Amino acid sequence: MKRLEPGTEIDGFVVQSLVHAGGMAHLYRVAYANGRPDPGFPMVMKVPRMEGGDGAENIVGFEVELMLLQSVTGPHVPRFVAAGDLSRLPYLVMEYIEGKTLDHWLEQPEPLAPMAIAQLGAAVAKAAHSLHKQNVCHLDIKPANVLIRPNGNAVFLDFGLSCHAHFPDLL
Repeated sequence: MKRLEPGTEIDGFVVQSLVHAGGMAHLYRVAYANGRPDPGFPMVMKVPRMEGGDGAENIVGFEVELMLLQSVTGPHVPRFVAAGDLSRLPYLVMEYIEGKTLDHWLEQPEPLAPMAIAQLGAAVAKAAHSLHKQNVCHLDIKPANVLIRPNGNAVFLDFGLSCHAHFPDLL
């Protein structure tokens, strides 16, 4: 699928800008079109890549993430807004989280202070605990999938490999 251009309207959302072009999906900042009131937080649309040569895992991961984002809550996951039809254009619209990934912290030229490392570790542990209490196991926790909010809370991203104890295992 080709990249979406700013101004493109999809199911009542208007694309503002490309945020990230990854191997599995493209992320776009979006807003409601037609003057609908926003949900009180910025939004991002995740569109899985579906080009020749891309495997079925992109779509399976999309379906897993769709199921899970609709069921998990709390400050450690993006809030779910909407999803697109798989037969037309699959997408997920969710909360856009301000912050920096753990990759950012690891790429700093100077080593982090022990207290900073402890705070980051504690934030990730709290986020994992929050998911586990909701019967979810992320299964892909890595620096690129952990965002640290300005307030220090960790937020997990990319639930395509995750599992829920009460949902079917699509993987």
